[in-house]
Amino acid sequence: MKDVSDHSAERRADAIRTLGIMDSEDEADFDEITAFAAEICGAPISLVTLVSTDRQWAKSAFGTEQRDYSMDESICSHGLTGPDFLEIEDTATDPRTCDNPLVTGPEAIRYYGGAILKLNDVTPIGALCILDHKPRRLSDETKRLLMILARQVTRRMELRRALAVQETLASEVDHRVKNSLQMVTALVRIQRAQAQSDETRDALAVTIDRLSAIALLHAELHKVSARNEIALHQFLPDIIRHLDTTLPDNVVISHSLVPMLVRSEVATSLALLVSEAITNAAKHAFPQARAGRITVALELSGAVGRLTVADDGVGSDSLTAEPESGSGLGRQIIDASVARIDGEIHRKSGPGGTAIEVRFPAPRLLPHA
Repeated sequence: MKDVSDHSAERRADAIRTLGIMDSEDEADFDEITAFAAEICGAPISLVTLVSTDRQWAKSAFGTEQRDYSMDESICSHGLTGPDFLEIEDTATDPRTCDNPLVTGPEAIRYYGGAILKLNDVTPIGALCILDHKPRRLSDETKRLLMILARQVTRRMELRRALAVQETLASEVDHRVKNSLQMVTALVRIQRAQAQSDETRDALAVTIDRLSAIALLHAELHKVSARNEIALHQFLPDIIRHLDTTLPDNVVISHSLVPMLVRSEVATSLALLVSEAITNAAKHAFPQARAGRITVALELSGAVGRLTVADDGVGSDSLTAEPESGSGLGRQIIDASVARIDGEIHRKSGPGGTAIEVRFPAPRLLPHA
């Protein structure tokens, strides 16, 4: 009972391979659809099948434990070259299925109704089907509902394939970026070791620190790169923990963050800002091993998020200095990060320490766990 066209069978098999789900574990998304299909049809068995060149496999099965089917057992294969729905009202009298082992066996399948699964609405790969132990006929309305459900199945498959491709590309980009950052950092370290003046060595040390911060941010963001939105209150603590390991023993970091969901570009900008602010505070606010604390706070007021990085140091000018000053690079990085998310920045510094506050629009507040 194989396809008359080996070419179309190979094309179908190739399409199934691109999905990467053959022989995968059970998934609730598909199991819910087969259960619903059986319910609306009043049928004991429902399957989501993929028909390859040599076998049929059920991604989801309701009402049966069987997942693998030989091509001699496959009924779905008969519908792959026809209309969008195949109905066999009595499999025992239909010449396509009368000698099928599923039909002649002890628990005879006497009815088949299958909505064809088509990738990109073109390539048939299987079916969302219902099976019954008695002959019957579905109404046109029920067939229409099954075809709608079949399209939902293929949309889920296509989405998962797209996400898999995106993750592969992201991994390749991640690998290239990490290699590039490592190479640049190594070159700067060599230049620093060969530098003749203390001023040049200090400047290159700052460059190395910033390259390390960028590598850190890249590594953390890659973990959530497949998502358009990031839970900021879960993401920032990872950044803070990494930064904490670079601080002198006399400086500690604490944070208070409300649950908040933001776009990935907002998370990137705020993470870079936090990195710069903490690095500058640790360098300038606590001279001569003075003990101190840096606090990171995330709050929400209406539709405006507010991120504050504050220290209780000596009132450093590192965050409030003009760009022309010696510490202007840090300010420029922070200002560019804020501008990227259409935010507002407020700075203040005095005897009680230095604080930088950023307000940014339209984050999404999450309920407390």
